[in-house]
Amino acid sequence: MGDLVAMWLAIAVGVTGCVMGALWIWSGIGFKRRCVRIDAEVVGVREHEDGDGDLHFYPIVRFTTPGGATAQGESYARINTYTPPDTISVFYDPRDPENFSEDPRTGIEVGVVLLVFCVPSAAIGLWASFH
Repeated sequence: MGDLVAMWLAIAVGVTGCVMGALWIWSGIGFKRRCVRIDAEVVGVREHEDGDGDLHFYPIVRFTTPGGATAQGESYARINTYTPPDTISVFYDPRDPENFSEDPRTGIEVGVVLLVFCVPSAAIGLWASFH
């Protein structure tokens, strides 16, 4: 009975992770195709201490698109070298300027990592179900 549960759990986790990874890659490719590079001003920095006691810094940036829309949000750079009024380059989605990133490949990379870890789980579970 335990082997059966483990097999179905491996299949469920693996297939779910594969679907999520594929969706993340698809979304990342769409963002990368649409994104526009723009300079953003660092207007603040949020400090966060993680569970290990390490301190991380998240720059808060603001930019105005050529169309006049102003967007502001937290960067995920986790680099503690930014201070206001530094300028950093970001990539934003012209359809939704609040959707921005320092690196347009991030979503694609996360999706690939999900696939790398979840395809073996799904394959092992499916292989076990046929034997």
